[in-house]
Amino acid sequence: MENGISVYAGLGASVEDNIELIERAASMGLKKFFTSTQIPEAMTDVERFYDEFTAIIGAAVDNDFEIILDVNADNIIAFDFEEFTLRLDDGFDIGQVADLSRIHRIQLNASVMTEDFLKALANLDANFGNISALHNYYPHVNTGLENYYFSDQNKMMHDFGLTVGAFVASRDGIRRPPLCEGLTTLETTRNFSTDLSARYLAALGADFVMIGDGQPTDEELKAVATLKNDEIIIRARLLTLDPTSIELLSNTFTSRPEITRSVIRAVEGRKYLARLDKVISPDESAVERTYGCVTIDNERFGRYMGEVQIVEDLLPADGRVNVAAKILEDENGLVSCIKQRQKFSFRFD
Repeated sequence: MENGISVYAGLGASVEDNIELIERAASMGLKKFFTSTQIPEAMTDVERFYDEFTAIIGAAVDNDFEIILDVNADNIIAFDFEEFTLRLDDGFDIGQVADLSRIHRIQLNASVMTEDFLKALANLDANFGNISALHNYYPHVNTGLENYYFSDQNKMMHDFGLTVGAFVASRDGIRRPPLCEGLTTLETTRNFSTDLSARYLAALGADFVMIGDGQPTDEELKAVATLKNDEIIIRARLLTLDPTSIELLSNTFTSRPEITRSVIRAVEGRKYLARLDKVISPDESAVERTYGCVTIDNERFGRYMGEVQIVEDLLPADGRVNVAAKILEDENGLVSCIKQRQKFSFRFD
């Protein structure tokens, strides 16, 4: 994934701090840079704004970022936009979008895009090779997108061959004024850690992730820089001391193609155990299995020994099944994101 940061001129952070952020992000492998000229609070001193804007754009160019500039139909003429990817906000008609796509890289607003608009672009011979999509961020609390809508919009974009990105807020850094409520696409994740928020976006179909707030911490930069979108990573707490079980759960798994009522079944558990040539002994006391329990079938289950499951129900204790770990409560929502044939793994803190 090529993920990124957001940097804003005229909103309190000094030019020096913004350039230092750009350099830190580049050193961690982040590739995309988002900025906007449509924030009223930033434009109270227009001359100062454009001085700062010029400086941060220069730093982004020097550090080889893809620069994404948020523009509307009224202010696009103010820029020599050859070096930018243009994220098209309000006021562009379908003919203008098609024309721009033939000569330049553009991004559509994924949060409001419709299938009819995309079909019409195709009919106008728009160059889809130059088109990607980026969701809105929502500074106003309680106005971010619902998860299912976000996922559906992403699927629609993918059906047309488009990559799609979205924003996560900084929780531990400095949130962008004037509201300082976090610049997030999903309302669910507004106050989650940036790490967990980014993993949610990836699990729901985002191809790249941007930190919306302009002064994130190093830990937040690292979390986004190392994000994967081909595997759902879920934090959990180990409940077993058995080294074989711990080694087994350190692998990446794939969910089975069929949908079961009460559990997510991993394809590879028994195969991984066979490679280890070990035995999973029964726990001394079996316990009730609740939502988010990670279980391993023990030797009492015969040929099923080594099967790894995530529980999505309330199931009784079973002496043939060891409860080896428990998914952290804040991470439970990621379990529902594990679809058929989805890769997933556990992170034990």
